[in-house]
Amino acid sequence: MNDILIIVDMQKGFLQSDRTKELLSKVEALLNKNIFDVVIATQFLNADNSIFEKSFGWTGLKREEEQEIPLELRKHIDYFEDKYIYNCVNSNFVQRLCQLNGGNYPEKIFIVGVDTECCVLTIATSLFENNIRPIVLSEYVDSNGGKESHIAGLIALKRLIGEKQISSIKLESKNQLKTI
Repeated sequence: MNDILIIVDMQKGFLQSDRTKELLSKVEALLNKNIFDVVIATQFLNADNSIFEKSFGWTGLKREEEQEIPLELRKHIDYFEDKYIYNCVNSNFVQRLCQLNGGNYPEKIFIVGVDTECCVLTIATSLFENNIRPIVLSEYVDSNGGKESHIAGLIALKRLIGEKQISSIKLESKNQLKTI
């Protein structure tokens, strides 16, 4: 079994606040430890007339510069998954996870990234609903919505996927993954 990490939407357009800039440093430091066997990165791509533009008037992440994942993270990524909504988990994605896990259905997937209350929450919940244990590494997630949004996301995650699936461990070695 491979230890798989999903990096959620760590794109330049989402890494503008002090909170998310600090998160970028934390995730980069985590990746530099080479703890995970497979690293997947989701990339949110906004389109003209998207539900986000229609509902919120939000036109961010349409330009390539905003959509780009910083080089310090890109060099660690084995697979990129584009998405146009909060979620990337569907039957094709689950099949890809199996392929990346040596043909085996993954028992658990680790998750880091932005935004705790939106994409992180939705992806973790969808993995859970697909019988894959999502482990949200709370030291490596945050929100552009601020501290309240981040905390609200963690509270909702505890309710949706269970408290044991939220880990506050600062990872230093691969051995720690076995204890989570």
